Amino acid sequence: MKTSREKILKMVQLSLLAALEVLLTLLYIPAGAINLNFGLVPIVVAGVFLGPAAGAVIGGVSGLVTMVQVITGQSVFYTFLMAVNPISACLLCLVKTSLAGALVGFVYRIMEKICHSITVNSLVAAIVCPVVNTGIFALGMLLVFGNALVADPVISTWATGGAVAIVFVALIGLNFFVELIVTAVVSPALCKTLSAAKIFSQK
Repeated sequence: MKTSREKILKMVQLSLLAALEVLLTLLYIPAGAINLNFGLVPIVVAGVFLGPAAGAVIGGVSGLVTMVQVITGQSVFYTFLMAVNPISACLLCLVKTSLAGALVGFVYRIMEKICHSITVNSLVAAIVCPVVNTGIFALGMLLVFGNALVADPVISTWATGGAVAIVFVALIGLNFFVELIVTAVVSPALCKTLSAAKIFSQK
């Protein structure tokens, strides 16, 4: 059973990760045709050190930030989502990162039973995060917004080949691979550093 001190420490850690998640979700580094974003890293850290529930919470924080951006129409694509199906758009924002965070925690705990290296285990968990996040996004786009994407006079010009091409070429594109590499490189190094410094401990 956790002591009051351990519970308070976990709440403080969770709050710090939530604040960092808001910041990193909003900030990105333009690099030519792609954007470098570190928003998935706190989700991985939460899932690794604090468990699946914490990973889902921090993922939910990321989803809330994105949901606000969608609701306020901060891009042509977000405006399109709100016009077609606002409820599904908001749910998709929340579900994809929350589920990704939860699965990070579950996968890390499975890996702990196989391997005792925090670097290897957090690397596998870190890879899961963008794959699940992007996979749910792609599935939601195709199932809920597929026909609307093709019918939209602006978005339909972003790629030729129907809804699948629009989703995987125009909406996901190279950014997925960049997000995957950034998360897979930064997260294990950060997790190892945090563990060594005893800022976070493995549970």
